[in-house]
Amino acid sequence: MVDVHQKNMTAKVLAQTRKHPCYSGGACGRYARLHLPVAPHCNIQCNYCNRKFDCVNESRPGVTSEVLTPELAAQKFVWVKREIPELSVVGIAGPGDALADWAATKATICQIKKIDPQMVFCLSTNGLLLPQYAGEIIDLDLHHVTVTVNALDPAVSEQIYHYVVYQGKNYSGREAAQLLLANQTAGIEYLANHGVLVKVNIVMV
Repeated sequence: MVDVHQKNMTAKVLAQTRKHPCYSGGACGRYARLHLPVAPHCNIQCNYCNRKFDCVNESRPGVTSEVLTPELAAQKFVWVKREIPELSVVGIAGPGDALADWAATKATICQIKKIDPQMVFCLSTNGLLLPQYAGEIIDLDLHHVTVTVNALDPAVSEQIYHYVVYQGKNYSGREAAQLLLANQTAGIEYLANHGVLVKVNIVMV
């Protein structure tokens, strides 16, 4: 379970974190979370990610059996919340990247907030577009963001990522690795300095 440091965290964020199964061991078994697949596009290609087929017998990054519109996602939330009252967290983690489909991600969050203003949200991203959308994440009052950072050394990263698409341009090799890492670092720092609890994930390769 994640080691959550409480220094500089507001009472509101602490209360939300206690109900978040990804961040609090005490939440497991007491609360539930729902992942909504509303963001199908991705702006990077990881060498370990294969989106070509889906199988009900396995769970792989970048794959889902369905992609929902924000409207359908809100309907699914209502149904799941009715069936599972312990639902405390709504997560958006793709199946692509939540920020690569920011319009759909944001619309989903806004619709669910209208239905249940107390719902906690968790956003997962590869971090490439964090510098662009960090301000909007804060404006939406989101306090839990997960960023997948697979390496801190560009020499390692360039072996993990096949390419990165940023502002309409394709990058590869060391240039792609350095760009991704720079944006991840800047985005994480900005969010953390503005009261967002950032969890860093790593895929062991």
